[in-house]
Amino acid sequence: MIFFFDGNTVWRRKYAEALARRRGDTVIVSPRSRGMSRAASPDRREEDMPVWMPPGWAGRLSWASFPYLKARAERRAASRGQGLDAAFFTSPHYLPLARSLGRDTRIVYYCSDDYRSYAGWGGAGMVAQERELCRLAYRSVFVSEALRRRAVEEYGLDPDATLVSPNATEPRFAATGDDGRDLLAGLARPAFGAVGMFNDRIDIGFLDRLAQEPALGSLVLVGPLEGVVEQRPALERLLSRPKVKAFGRQPHEAIHRWMAALDVAVIPYRATPLNHFCSPMRLYDHLAVGHPIIATPHCAQIAERGDLIVADAETAGAAAGAAAERAERGRRPVMETWDDRVRVLAGCL
Repeated sequence: MIFFFDGNTVWRRKYAEALARRRGDTVIVSPRSRGMSRAASPDRREEDMPVWMPPGWAGRLSWASFPYLKARAERRAASRGQGLDAAFFTSPHYLPLARSLGRDTRIVYYCSDDYRSYAGWGGAGMVAQERELCRLAYRSVFVSEALRRRAVEEYGLDPDATLVSPNATEPRFAATGDDGRDLLAGLARPAFGAVGMFNDRIDIGFLDRLAQEPALGSLVLVGPLEGVVEQRPALERLLSRPKVKAFGRQPHEAIHRWMAALDVAVIPYRATPLNHFCSPMRLYDHLAVGHPIIATPHCAQIAERGDLIVADAETAGAAAGAAAERAERGRRPVMETWDDRVRVLAGCL
């Protein structure tokens, strides 16, 4: 059996569910503390294994929690008359558990983010843990080429033992039956929009520059704004612009309709290490919708593509004009699904 540790975030869970569709003997393990919400998913699979843990289970109590997780996995496998054939680990926190597994278990490290940039996670200790986990792994899978390249260079990994598997999208984002235009009724077109969590990873100044361009009719913000702290004055200035309309947090299951309602998508990342190494799920959702995308150049995975309009504050005006012209020519959906991503890994299992 394959055990996936863990499905506690949407992006990890989507990958794990795609793996389970391809390999029916996959168990998604979800260790979490009381009060911790479960990652959004349309249904709970029979083979899910939620495990309630005490606070600190991945840190100061790891000496007790990881043997418990291992025992739970072994009992689940034994109840099916199988063994623990492969284990996916999604962060360096799982290193003690990986160390404890026998040689008959293939270890796969699925690196879904730049953990060095996480508050409270960074430092030399995290780097050392990730290096050892990569060296224990049969394969190390990274969501971006930038992450893979850094690991190969800094950890001395065999490039042939590494893979790049970016984040992806779901078929609902390419659905054509409901374009969601009713959500933006009354707003001037073309409607440009940014969708997601608004925090200090987002370049509010770039959005403010776009909002002043004559090429766009409206600038739509879909998502919570409370996370913007450092740029609060810039956010207040942005919200005062006559073309800007903020709709706040929307249900996850309705996000595809909000994206479909837009004429042009905007992915406005700031220059931060986390943004440089990330793989934005929203990028692949917007590609599936098929509308033009304007993005800042601070995510390597975005900058390396040739099908986006990449711009900064100085070139925002030209980018807005080019995007509006593309929008008039119609949509060109590009589907890159989670099932496509898992297919790349299938040969290793």
